Amino acid sequence: MTIKEKIQKYIDYKGISVYRLEAEAGLSKGYWGKTKSISADIAMKISRVYGDMSTEWLLRDKGEMIKNAEREQKTIEISESAISETKRKGALIYDIDATCGLSGRDIEFTDEKVIGSIDAPEINPDSKIIFATGDSMLPLIASGDRVVIRKIESWDYFNYGQVYLIITNEYRLIKRVRRHPKDADNLILLRSENPDYDDIDLPKREIIHLFIVENILSIKNIL
Repeated sequence: MTIKEKIQKYIDYKGISVYRLEAEAGLSKGYWGKTKSISADIAMKISRVYGDMSTEWLLRDKGEMIKNAEREQKTIEISESAISETKRKGALIYDIDATCGLSGRDIEFTDEKVIGSIDAPEINPDSKIIFATGDSMLPLIASGDRVVIRKIESWDYFNYGQVYLIITNEYRLIKRVRRHPKDADNLILLRSENPDYDDIDLPKREIIHLFIVENILSIKNIL
C-alpha cells in the first residue's frame, strides 16, 4: 500500500472523515481528494495528530497499524555488544520456543539449550530469554520476538491481568491470565490479544510452571 492508502485505511478504521482529517491535520480543504501521493513530511504531520498510528507501519511497512502502549512499555533495546554467544554472564538465552497459541511440548531450561547470554542493566540476570512463536498475542507479542521471562515460585506473587508463560503437561503457551468469572478458586482464564482466538479455561492444578513475561527484546534473530 502507498502512504495515502495506509492513512485512508487508518481513518476508515477509526471512523474519521476526510473532512475531519484535513481540519485536524491542518490541510487545505479538498487536499485529500486532489493529491495522488503523500510526502513523508505530510505523513509525519498527520501521525503527530493521530498518535496511536504507528509511523513504523506507515513509513517502513513494519509492525501493526495501531501502536500498542503495553508493547512499547515492555520493549527494551539491547545493543549488540551486550549479547554473547560464548559467555554465560547475565540472563541466559535458550533455544526454546513458547507458543502464542497451543503447543504440546514441555519446557526444560538445560545447559544444552543455552545459546548465549545478555549482560545488560535493563534485564534481570536471574531471568531467562526464549523465543515466541505464533500470532495469538498480536499486537503485543509477535512471532519471532525474544521475550524475557521470570519464574513465579508462589501464587502469592501472582497478579491477574499480566502476561505469563504457562507450562502444563500438554502445553507451553503465552497468554494474558484473567480471573475466572465462575470458579476463580480452581480455574484461570487464558486470553489472547488476537480476537481470532477463543479464551481457554485452565484448571490451576494442571499448571506445572508459571513465568511472568517481563520484557520483549527489540532485536530480532539475535543469535
